[in-house]
Amino acid sequence: MKNTGGRGVSLLLGGVVLGYLITGGIRFLTEEPSHGVHLHANWAVFIDGERLDLSGDEYMQEIYVCMADPEHQEPIDRVHMHENNQDIVHVHGPGVTWGQLMTNLDFALGDTFLFTHDAHLENTDSQTLTFVLNGMVVPSVHNRLIGDRDRLLISYGPESPEEVLKTQYPQVATTAIDYDTMPDPASCSGPLDDTLGQRLRRAFWF
Repeated sequence: MKNTGGRGVSLLLGGVVLGYLITGGIRFLTEEPSHGVHLHANWAVFIDGERLDLSGDEYMQEIYVCMADPEHQEPIDRVHMHENNQDIVHVHGPGVTWGQLMTNLDFALGDTFLFTHDAHLENTDSQTLTFVLNGMVVPSVHNRLIGDRDRLLISYGPESPEEVLKTQYPQVATTAIDYDTMPDPASCSGPLDDTLGQRLRRAFWF
């Protein structure tokens, strides 16, 4: 008498393994590889016609504590400046806004106010906030996502939007594209694109 029970178990196990391999293979072929977020933007803040100096150490993220791994990030790791370069904003997380950058600097920004370490500035009849993003005057930036190679000017003073656009906005750097092509130092460089092994482990759940 043949042992049909053992054969049936073998066929069942074979089917399970084959299904596992097929499902994993489909996941591997169809799932987009994940990419670490690492983008840069340029910006400047002007108050009464003078650029606010944000190059001091108190505004910078120390490289040695920078954590770009999204599973262990603090808010400061997601968006910051470093190496005393006030022109470049480094973004290491999805969904990061200009308001979050200001919060990390211990500033506060709204549509009608700007609070810095030294001043509480609010719109008045003679002085107002103006926001210029990528060459366009916009009503608000607090909740806007920081885009790769954005150029943002935040200006407070008596100048009209036209004057701000003409005289201050050209002083916003255009160097973000250069930083997109080179790694940040140390752990600030961010997570690399998925390796083949990482994609296989995710596809086959191990």
